[in-house]
Amino acid sequence: MESLRGVPVLVTGASGFIGGRLAERLARDDGARVLGVGRTFREEGLLEAAGVGLARADLREPGVMTRLCEGQQVVFHLAAWLPRSKGGQAEATAVNVDITRALAEAAAGAGVRRLVLVSSVAAYGLPACDEVEESVPVDTAQPNPYGRTKALGEQALREVAARTGLSIAIIRPAMVYGPRSSGWTVGMLRMVQKGTPVLFGDAQGYAFPVHVDDVVSMTRLAAGSPQAHGEAFNASDSPVTWQAFFAFYAAMCGRPARRIPLPVARWLARANQWLRLGLPLTPELLEMYRRRLRFPTTKAERLLGWQVQMPLAEGMRQSEAWLREGGHLA
Repeated sequence: MESLRGVPVLVTGASGFIGGRLAERLARDDGARVLGVGRTFREEGLLEAAGVGLARADLREPGVMTRLCEGQQVVFHLAAWLPRSKGGQAEATAVNVDITRALAEAAAGAGVRRLVLVSSVAAYGLPACDEVEESVPVDTAQPNPYGRTKALGEQALREVAARTGLSIAIIRPAMVYGPRSSGWTVGMLRMVQKGTPVLFGDAQGYAFPVHVDDVVSMTRLAAGSPQAHGEAFNASDSPVTWQAFFAFYAAMCGRPARRIPLPVARWLARANQWLRLGLPLTPELLEMYRRRLRFPTTKAERLLGWQVQMPLAEGMRQSEAWLREGGHLA
């Protein structure tokens, strides 16, 4: 892996969970000259203490990306529309597809030597196979707007790279949890605390968590590895059942994770779809919960020398400590 010490790098989405942690570690651990971009920064003091330069910007404004890419050698693209973000399909497309394409164009024009896109395993949709290696095509026609636009964003990036010669690498994280995660940490805890049904049927389908620091480590490796050129990599820990996954949050708050029978869950998912009830449950999500999906990381281990460093039990212990410190747990 080529050293990033002293290398000017740009991190979009540095105001977010994964992007913020990546910017922090690039500056503190790698000695890179990091410019982190976001609209608002909740962890401004932490990032500045690590040596991250901050730029408040809306990537949709004309000329912004061209200006930000000037003088950068590596660009990490993490700015994204998420399912809990405001706006619908139009916003998802604007952020996950159009901005990705425009950033790639700007990076190519500025002579950036590598652009690393942090995508998602959601880009695969629900493939026919349970063993989802990187050779499985992403699904640009799936009904899930997040997964669909992530897949389309990857497609747009590859089109620009093929035309301009821009060197790219793609990271596809699974369920990223850990301290400061509002989704797979705070969000999961709150559902258990509120008694929201989170287990369906026997709950023996697979969850696929991965600690934020393991995702960040893979992303850093992809930036400096010649073997990463043009490649995509799954980022996941070993799968666990949904029952085992939610058992961690149940133990944290001292109440059982709520379970409902599978037929009831199927009825709710269909009713939610037909009547637009606004529930976080769709037939596609229910199918995902039922499946034993696995996202092997053999390719990253072989080409990047990456290994999971944070066992799930230890990652959850860290998460619990952070949740207690932040007042999410009594």
